Amino acid sequence: MGKVRLKEIARLSGVSISTVSRVVNEPDHVNSETREAVYGVMRELGYKPGYKASVSDKKGVLGVVTPQMYSEFAMDLILALEEEISPHGIYPLLINSGEERSLSVLLNRDSRWAGLVDMAVLVNMDVDERAFHYLQERNIHCAVVHSRCPYCFSVLNNNYLGGFDAAEYLWKKGYRRPGIIMWNNENNNIQEDRRTGFLKALEGRGVRADQIPQEYSRISPAGGSACTERILRDHDLDALFFTSDTMAIGGLEYCRKQKIRIPEDIAVMGFDDIRMASTMNLTTMKQFIPAKAKTVVDHLIQCRDAVLPPEYPGEVTMTPVLVERQTT
Repeated sequence: MGKVRLKEIARLSGVSISTVSRVVNEPDHVNSETREAVYGVMRELGYKPGYKASVSDKKGVLGVVTPQMYSEFAMDLILALEEEISPHGIYPLLINSGEERSLSVLLNRDSRWAGLVDMAVLVNMDVDERAFHYLQERNIHCAVVHSRCPYCFSVLNNNYLGGFDAAEYLWKKGYRRPGIIMWNNENNNIQEDRRTGFLKALEGRGVRADQIPQEYSRISPAGGSACTERILRDHDLDALFFTSDTMAIGGLEYCRKQKIRIPEDIAVMGFDDIRMASTMNLTTMKQFIPAKAKTVVDHLIQCRDAVLPPEYPGEVTMTPVLVERQTT
């Protein structure tokens, strides 16, 4: 087949050439139904859109792309990835996407980093078909952490069951008046699944969702502290469930300053089991961060060495487990 032109894609998709151009260059500005129709025609014609990019020689570099570069979870994962990948002569390059979760949008803004890496780990990033093909064409092996992707290997967390088990644990410990503290990030399935699981468990105990106070702030110790102040000012609670350890650490600090005894006056529980959680004796739901890093690196090395077995799963889900410490 000769060179595929946008005019032909537009005709077969039933849209204008300008719409096809927007799908290629600004996919987030096109509704999903139209976008998928255009992508379908591109697949049929064998058309793979590119980006303006600078490709250079690459030497043993793993790109770690995430919108949460400065969160404690991201830093723990990066350290675990470095520990797993460095024996293979590969070292991480950190790419901070800011608040951008779309890999396509990020590549449109700046794709120079893709010319520097052999592999990529995409943490909490949304990877569409166009972005995946861009990496594939440049022989960049990739894996996704904490986002489901139909195009490349994904490592997920069973956040719903983690939240469910957290609520069950608190209930069995005798806590009947819990509150939830979350970070204010819209359309975040990770946090929403944790919240939904927590509320579902309590619903099974006869507690309605509207009876559970909830507070939001940025994902930081300061955000956790501010939420704790607000929720305890307005509600009589005996337990707090934080959807991230980072915020729970801020809650613990607020309680310490206010001379609120933990767990005698109020129990505190987090989610993630970052390194600081053990230092703070925080009860939490463990995410198995080193195991996730090893699973990702094993996959990438097998891809690099072309020894990936055909039965290798496209997705691995890990279920958090309770780590009980002194805050409950």
